[in-house]
Amino acid sequence: MSKLNEMRMYAWNHTGLNWVDGEHSIKEKKEYLKKSDENSIEELENAFKNLEYGLGREINKENKDFRNYSLYRNLSGINKTETIDLIMDQENPTLLCGVDINLKENSSASFLINAFGSGENLYINSQIRVNLKKSSKAKIVIVTNLPEKSKNLLSFTSIIGEDAFLDISYIELGNDYSLVNIKNILKGDRAKLVEEGIYFKEKDQFLDILAENDHYGNKTDSATLFNGALKDRASKNWKGVVDLKNGCHKADGKIADYSMMFSDQVKNKTAPILLCREKEVAGNHAASVGRLNKEMLFYIMSRGFDKKKAESMMLEATFAKTLDKIEDQKLKDELRKKVHQMNTRD
Repeated sequence: MSKLNEMRMYAWNHTGLNWVDGEHSIKEKKEYLKKSDENSIEELENAFKNLEYGLGREINKENKDFRNYSLYRNLSGINKTETIDLIMDQENPTLLCGVDINLKENSSASFLINAFGSGENLYINSQIRVNLKKSSKAKIVIVTNLPEKSKNLLSFTSIIGEDAFLDISYIELGNDYSLVNIKNILKGDRAKLVEEGIYFKEKDQFLDILAENDHYGNKTDSATLFNGALKDRASKNWKGVVDLKNGCHKADGKIADYSMMFSDQVKNKTAPILLCREKEVAGNHAASVGRLNKEMLFYIMSRGFDKKKAESMMLEATFAKTLDKIEDQKLKDELRKKVHQMNTRD
């Protein structure tokens, strides 16, 4: 086992949440079907220079040493939605990539980052970094929709400046093995974060997520909500941390994970954590496993649906809010169809 995607809270060591199975053995740089951008963004590099982020030293080093695709966006003004396709197939089964996004003051941008492919034994190690300067706004939707027998290693890190706003959504369906690290640093005063995530795991699939929001600025606000489902023999670790740092006067941080379990054989570990080093702040953390709104469930069943069908309808309705953030209608319909197929239970 490897110690990856690690929480800093030693009190949780007994849960084994910092230890994951899996070999990460990329030994050489592979060719990729897309050409990389050449020039990195100096302003972003300086912002991230002394930060610790990512899934761990081993995974970070692999991405640095064997990266075969880099994309840089240094933007100002108002920008249209851009789709970034991270595509793999049997001829290009290995992708180690970096996506850097830097938004200047008073600018806005929207991105759909879509990781997908066909074939078996696909492998992606992606590192996404976002730097939001004063009063900038970004909407980012990340979709991981890989086939079975695929491995996903994802690191997303943002620095949110004064009066800046980030709307980040993470959607994961499919692939057998996934490690996901999402870290948001609310650095400037009145920085704001809205984060949503949905996941559905089946068969023997495994997912490990660490979502961390660090508050530094005064009156910063973060709201993180994940909704997911597990069936068959799937396993999931979810670790959520709100860290209200010394000096983040009147900050407000909220984080939660709600997971449905559709089998007695699934394994679910959830650890929501609230850290506080400042007096006048607000924070909330929550987790729920295996429960849906009883009143709504009863109402749907009273309309003639059995319990399993009613639960399925409620789950798809819960996922719909996050899926609706995808502006690509074709992709949205494809994901809705996949959720419905995964959600069918005998």
